[in-house]
Amino acid sequence: MSANERPSRRGASLGVAAALALATFPAVMGCGSNGLPSIPVPKNDEQTALPRWYPERPWTARDADSRIFIKGKIVFDNDKATIRSGSGEKVLMTLLGFLNEHPEVTMVRVEGHTDDRGDDEHNTDLSARRSLTVCDWLVDHGIENTRLLAVGFGKTRPIAPNGRADGMQENRRTEFHVAEVNGRAFILKDPANGGYALTVKSAEQRRAEREALLHPPAPPKAKPWVPEGDVVKPVDVNKVLRAQAKEREKKDKMLAPTPDK
Repeated sequence: MSANERPSRRGASLGVAAALALATFPAVMGCGSNGLPSIPVPKNDEQTALPRWYPERPWTARDADSRIFIKGKIVFDNDKATIRSGSGEKVLMTLLGFLNEHPEVTMVRVEGHTDDRGDDEHNTDLSARRSLTVCDWLVDHGIENTRLLAVGFGKTRPIAPNGRADGMQENRRTEFHVAEVNGRAFILKDPANGGYALTVKSAEQRRAEREALLHPPAPPKAKPWVPEGDVVKPVDVNKVLRAQAKEREKKDKMLAPTPDK
């Protein structure tokens, strides 16, 4: 069972949105803090009424975790960046609800990860394109593209042994992390966290690109050829002589003996 598939804590009331790890420490609270509004964290597992934003996995300030835990998994077609039909709808809708309910989260990093089959470059590119597919889905459902960061890590960050079939399945995953809160970096200085980032475009930009592929502009019409016939064109004799002199000077320099040192 993956981190995305762990059951929620007993008695938890998760609501529609996935929750965000509240990274608010006593030392940084107050004016200028980039943490979310301070909400008391339950002290023990006997807490029966968790806040609606509480993550699907327990979080503590000591962990300082940026991950948004959502139960379920997005599955992609084999070696492709297309989401498998019927896969991940609950995950996508939950993430969409989270972004709509938390406008203070100004950037979310969508991370793509693969198992260790295939070469490094291919896996990194594939994982980045898969994360971009998720971001495009969110943009198509009303999220500003500037709030999303598509990042691929390929096979560099496994969470299970790749020597086992179930381990490789765990490593093929999509994670969601809070990268900025109120325009300020959240926990990490690098929003991409060292991964290979792709640009998330607006729906209008992608639509224009599709139109350009489907209907490329017609090439410019060539001017009709008109025979010139016997035309005597003027020649700048001085220009020709200067060019010849410069060429002779260049050859003389090449043929000149090198002085002894």
